[in-house]
Amino acid sequence: MPIIVTCACGKQFQTSDENAGRRARCPDCGNELVIPGTATRTGTLGDVDFGAGPVGPGKEFGSRTSGKAIASLVLGLLSLCFSIFAGVPAIILGLMGLKDIERSRGLRTGKGMAITGIVLGSLGSLLFLVSLALLIPAVQAAREAARRAQCVNNLKQIGLAMHNYASSYGCFPPASIADADGRPMHSWRVAILPFLEASSTFNAYNFDLAWDSPVNTTAIVRMPSVYLCPSRPQVETQETTYQVFVGGGALFDGPNEVTAFNQITDGTSNTLLVVEATTPVHWAQPTDLPYAPKATINGLGSPHPGGFNALMADGSVRFLKQVISQATLHKLVTRAGGEVIASDEY
Repeated sequence: MPIIVTCACGKQFQTSDENAGRRARCPDCGNELVIPGTATRTGTLGDVDFGAGPVGPGKEFGSRTSGKAIASLVLGLLSLCFSIFAGVPAIILGLMGLKDIERSRGLRTGKGMAITGIVLGSLGSLLFLVSLALLIPAVQAAREAARRAQCVNNLKQIGLAMHNYASSYGCFPPASIADADGRPMHSWRVAILPFLEASSTFNAYNFDLAWDSPVNTTAIVRMPSVYLCPSRPQVETQETTYQVFVGGGALFDGPNEVTAFNQITDGTSNTLLVVEATTPVHWAQPTDLPYAPKATINGLGSPHPGGFNALMADGSVRFLKQVISQATLHKLVTRAGGEVIASDEY
């Protein structure tokens, strides 16, 4: 559809509607003007006003504000509340709006809106990323606190099973049950199974055979969940870090050796029963932490930051710092050493 253009000099000329919005020069006077966007509009550039006339549906002559710029500004403001979910679209629409404004050759305005939308969108997205960076450690700390609480609960269940065993048999179970030749055959962790609601596993276990015999390997294929610290990577679910000290006056003094409550003269609240060890062992294996009175105590620790959980002989669970002194550890390991332990030592 042709467009009729009238110059300020009075000269009229006709051009194709494909040239709408483009600049042209009057063939008579050489004055530069903009081709209007309708066949019934005429006009000139600069000081010459375009004559009034009907405007086609959806078309206006002159400059218009970019819709993308407006949307960018709105989303940019919303990004301060909805962060990255509105911020990223605000940035994208702002950039698209700037591009449209540049290409329009003056027919589109709103550059300031687009820039403001980009800035606000960037600010909202940045606030989201900062909040996320602060939130992740808090979430991780909360999850670790929950795992540590579950670990405490595991040890309390083990302690209750130990006490129930002692109530039934008059003593704690031996650290390991040995054969006639003194070879360790079975762990205390197997002996207390009936008191951990794992009687089916206990009944399938054959105490006449070693813990790693084919028959017993089949019986103990699934470790009770109470023996797994939830903070440990669950690579091998048949391994546990819950262990006892064996020998040298500890509560568990050797294979087949049992201890009654009246033999814990240091007090059950000052004597270690079960601790977390750094090196896991198969839960049915009769292997624990060896203890000697004057030797350095190694192998204690856990994935919990700063220390490890320890079950005392009275059934309580305490968190011992990783930097606990060797002297204090020796006091806690022995059951009848006669040492005095201050409350601030661990």
